[in-house]
Amino acid sequence: MAAAEFIGKLVLVETVKASIKKLMEEIKLIGMSQEKRERLSEALTSIQYASIETRNFIDNNGYEPNMDLAKLWNVALQKSINAELKELPDYLHSKSKFWGKPQDWINEPTSMELVPKLKYINVQCDSLLVQLNK
Repeated sequence: MAAAEFIGKLVLVETVKASIKKLMEEIKLIGMSQEKRERLSEALTSIQYASIETRNFIDNNGYEPNMDLAKLWNVALQKSINAELKELPDYLHSKSKFWGKPQDWINEPTSMELVPKLKYINVQCDSLLVQLNK
């Protein structure tokens, strides 16, 4: 059980690099309208909030189903769609589905490749928010 939980944590914290790289390529901050900047900022802060709540839940409860987390990731999904992000919504959708029944995902390594990793997404969100505030 401990090995599966360790693997689950490792996979949750490290696979989103490709999607965030795509996100960084998509965002052209120069010449971006204020409305677009606001939608992007809302998407990024929503993603970061969901990530913080997820990390706290994992640290305190492990990988138990949690519909509140699923809802937070769905809000982040909607805001990323509103911000017209192309690659990230698929990952956020998977993140939401994961929290409905995490053990099904953890027991299937190929499914875990679809779930974004928290640490990397937090670093990238911080970086993008700094750029938005320039």
